[in-house]
Amino acid sequence: MKVLIGANPMGLEETLPPCGADHPGVTFVHEPDRGKLSAAIDDADVYVGWIGEEQFAAAKELKWIQSPSSGTNYYLAIPALVASDVLLTSARGTHANCVADSAMAMILAFTRGVVDCVIAQQSRDWGVAKVVRPKLLELTGSQMGIVGIGAIGKAIAKRAKAFGMRVEAVDAFTNEGGEDVDAVWPLERLGALMRESDYVVVTLPWTRETDGMIDAELIGEMKPSGMLVGMSRGGIIDKDALGQALKERTIACAALDVFKPEPLPDDSELWDLDNLLILPHIAGGTQLEGKYIADIFRENMGKFLANDLPLRNQVDKERGF
Repeated sequence: MKVLIGANPMGLEETLPPCGADHPGVTFVHEPDRGKLSAAIDDADVYVGWIGEEQFAAAKELKWIQSPSSGTNYYLAIPALVASDVLLTSARGTHANCVADSAMAMILAFTRGVVDCVIAQQSRDWGVAKVVRPKLLELTGSQMGIVGIGAIGKAIAKRAKAFGMRVEAVDAFTNEGGEDVDAVWPLERLGALMRESDYVVVTLPWTRETDGMIDAELIGEMKPSGMLVGMSRGGIIDKDALGQALKERTIACAALDVFKPEPLPDDSELWDLDNLLILPHIAGGTQLEGKYIADIFRENMGKFLANDLPLRNQVDKERGF
């Protein structure tokens, strides 16, 4: 059986081959050159990495794709893949802690004046303290609203609780958020969550149903002092509506790690907003990423060879997650 590993920033070509030690006959091949991927994937049974329509069409023997990322909308944009019998598994859960760390860092960058001070540092402006200090906020006693209480949402809730925050969430599929969540409501209560929360963090997966979900009307429900944080996939938050709200200061600030399209175009007005913090889709980075993905792959390798389905993190290609 051939396992093909594509280009990736996690070092999977080093962490995955040991997963086959207990499975004689499994061969691992690394092809970092995307231009050569179509030829390399021709006889692969398993592929780990990102793939396009051309490469998928060339994959005559493919039975299983392991995504190195938690989100799988990139793969689900390939109609032939969705219609096929090829299994698709995600890295869901592996990025929960690092994305949660990033979400809190983005919030603290505004509440503790870090954004203003970094800008002032460029001009050696110590006097910025007179402007920044009166605006500083602590998180104690404020409310965190989480849209989608999956692994990332729960990791954010844990950190928010440690800061003394009240945590509420909405979710379409569960009313259980664990010990760190004070209340979980149906998705129909999203408007109320937006109104009542000081900080709203969006961690929903992207699907046809969630595309454009956080629109102008919902953003308009937020407090004038509120902050909106996007951590899952671009397209869920209407970036034009958000940009308008930030320009008009109907909400205080926002932070986004994800955009649609990516990269964010050079001529986007979002770059010019002083109350928006932009991260170039890096929140999922961690020194442990390769290990986490290898742990999932090792478990799934055994299950796959034993035809023990479903695999861990197996994606329902019709539902989108």
